[in-house]
Amino acid sequence: MSENEKKTGLKWLEKLKKIKHIEIYIAIIFIVILLLIYMSNFSNSKSDNNDSNTDTLTVTAYIDRLETNLEETLSNIGGVSDVKVMITLNMSDAEVTDSTINLNKFPEIKGVIVTAKGVNDTSTKMKVLHAIEAVIDIQNGNIEILSSE
Repeated sequence: MSENEKKTGLKWLEKLKKIKHIEIYIAIIFIVILLLIYMSNFSNSKSDNNDSNTDTLTVTAYIDRLETNLEETLSNIGGVSDVKVMITLNMSDAEVTDSTINLNKFPEIKGVIVTAKGVNDTSTKMKVLHAIEAVIDIQNGNIEILSSE
């Protein structure tokens, strides 16, 4: 170290010694640093939880999502309106823990009931049936389409 650097270091050390209650300032700085570290870890764990929510759903949320998507699709068929869908699942093969489903293994759909206006016509009823079969891998014997008129 040069003489100049030593003098600068000593001046800085003397100024530091003159500060009253330096321990308090150091403690406050230390606490602020710890809080920043904690907050960054908390925000990371929060985003991790959001990522895991994409992998698991509650059983009712899963069924609701399926029913809503199918209702919207069937409502777009010409002549069909006021569509209501009920889906039942075969939960014996599903990986369910604490009322959540592991979406790596989907439970098998056991049956579908559709009520709608405009399905009295056989051709419209067949369009609805084929639409359900195209979206859901289920035998047509487990699909019931009823008129709500």
